[in-house]
Amino acid sequence: MLINAQRPEELRVAIVQGNTLENYKVDVAEAGLTRGNIYRGVIASIQPSLNAAFIDYGAERHGFLAIQDVVPDAYYKQPHSSHPRIEEVLEKGKPIVIQVEKDPIGTKGAALTTSLSIAGRYLVLTPFEDTRGVSRKVEDEDTRKKLKALANGLDLPDGCGVILRTNALGQTKITLNRDLSALLRLWKRVQTAAMQGKGTRLLYTDQDLILQALRDYLDSSIEEVLVDDDEAFEKARAYIQAFMPRSKTQLIRYSERIPLFSRYDLETQIDRIYERRVDLPSGGSIVIDATEALTAIDVNSGRSTRAATQEETALNTNVEAAAEVARQLRLRDIGGLVVVDFIDMRASKNQRKVEKVLKDAMKVDKARSTVGRISPNGLLEINRQRIQQALQLRTHRPCPTCNGVGRLASEEMVCLSLLRRIEARAATGSIQGVRIGLHPELADALQNHYRRELADIESEFQIEVEIAATAGLHRPDEKIEWQRREKPLPPPKSKQPAITFQPWDLASMEDEDDEEEEDFEEEGEEPGGRSAEAAGEAGDAGDAGDAGSAKRRRRRRGGRKRKKKAVPGENGGSITHEPAHEGERPRSEPSLAPVLEGPEFMEAPADSFDDEGDEEGEEDLEEGAEAAGAEGEPGKPEAGGVKRRRRRRRRRK
Repeated sequence: MLINAQRPEELRVAIVQGNTLENYKVDVAEAGLTRGNIYRGVIASIQPSLNAAFIDYGAERHGFLAIQDVVPDAYYKQPHSSHPRIEEVLEKGKPIVIQVEKDPIGTKGAALTTSLSIAGRYLVLTPFEDTRGVSRKVEDEDTRKKLKALANGLDLPDGCGVILRTNALGQTKITLNRDLSALLRLWKRVQTAAMQGKGTRLLYTDQDLILQALRDYLDSSIEEVLVDDDEAFEKARAYIQAFMPRSKTQLIRYSERIPLFSRYDLETQIDRIYERRVDLPSGGSIVIDATEALTAIDVNSGRSTRAATQEETALNTNVEAAAEVARQLRLRDIGGLVVVDFIDMRASKNQRKVEKVLKDAMKVDKARSTVGRISPNGLLEINRQRIQQALQLRTHRPCPTCNGVGRLASEEMVCLSLLRRIEARAATGSIQGVRIGLHPELADALQNHYRRELADIESEFQIEVEIAATAGLHRPDEKIEWQRREKPLPPPKSKQPAITFQPWDLASMEDEDDEEEEDFEEEGEEPGGRSAEAAGEAGDAGDAGDAGSAKRRRRRRGGRKRKKKAVPGENGGSITHEPAHEGERPRSEPSLAPVLEGPEFMEAPADSFDDEGDEEGEEDLEEGAEAAGAEGEPGKPEAGGVKRRRRRRRRRK
């Protein structure tokens, strides 16, 4: 056992076997450990919904006292049943003597109890529990029977109980009675101090790390105790003379110039305790991640490839990891639920072997623990007693940059989030400016990469945006000062949608006019705004032979079928164009304009064309003949009419 007490800010105790660090304890002046301390507190509030009370015992946060941790001697009122409610037995504002059962963790306050216990060298005194028990760490039945017989032979006051510790085995009755007398004297001093004065007060503390280490770990297996400080050496010698006068353990005052821990090459091993990744001898590793709910440990094979098969590689790596996991739990003081993700193994006998190695490695741990079995997914649960805060929580502080998360938001994410907030606040019209203080890197990124966006926001909402680089801020920190406008501006109008190019924008004005003419002719609309069809319906009964009536009948038979267009032939025939299906646009087909002008078209007989022509074709020919007759060329349509029809055909395509 090595005790390093040269620095007043830190006291360290290490247990070394050979050159391997087996256990490590550290007491930091700023840690503020309170577990095991006995206080006189005040009942700050009672919560019936939780069936618990919050106790002010002088700490930063109130402690939590559940109803099952309130002993009958602490009742202020007699309950009506054997399972009382918290409001039936306690009163707000009254004093109460409590002991810290679990140290505060994070935002959670300490767990308190009124079932007090004072630990000695061989015994644990329980003033409010009349029991004589044996530590649960003792699993052998014969050993438990021997210790139980020793406990029954002790003379205890009424209402007090005692629990024998593991190191009580082999001690005489005189030694146990001496330890019991010391504990009873200590308990009387605590009772006297609790009755004096008012308010919160520390009545008993159990935070002397040297006495704790000597009490809990000094036994016959420790051959030497080396201390590098005079005061600590005297304290250790007094303890050994009082409680272990016949012990063969050597107490040595270390006085060499080389520091004690460096002399045994422990500094590098201690530094590895705080690392996330721990290497294994064969090349594998374990990765330890602590969360608020549990601690997750992942086993990786890494470079471990010496075995012949994959199953053998997994077994060897898991066996090494099991022993290292138990060691790391002791070194780091990790308590609560621990989940270990071993490498998958198919053979059940290999899984049982890994479980046995882990259970054997956990037996030397002073904290109680239960080890489960490997699940089909390769997970194994360990529930270890949380004796005190984890070592990392006592010696490390949360990172001010990432707030303990371990990740930082990217510059783009931070800048875009700020732009959205500025735009949302500016859109209300209630601010006339904003000043934002950021970390220098974020301020430079916002000003350089988003300069145009900031200028657009300033011009649109009539505000001023100032970005200031503040050296004292961390990456996630920001200082935003909104300058309110005396008279809010009306909310800005919504932006008009951008004009996009559409295919029909290619049509010229002349084509649009021609299309309107075509629609007018096809629908038969009259100059007065009424269509020819509507006019024909009005006189349909009296003028059955009218041309408009015939067109209406054709439309009714064909639905919305586009009327056929006839092209006059040389011998009075016609060429018709019609859609492929009714109600659909005509398919794309070659233009007939070159054919009408070519000699082949003029010489072709009338029978070669589609003679499906109807009254429309005849009407078109008659209209063409009349137009030509007006100019002295009978039967030939004028040039302007042909061009218009060609343009219509091209538009239909």
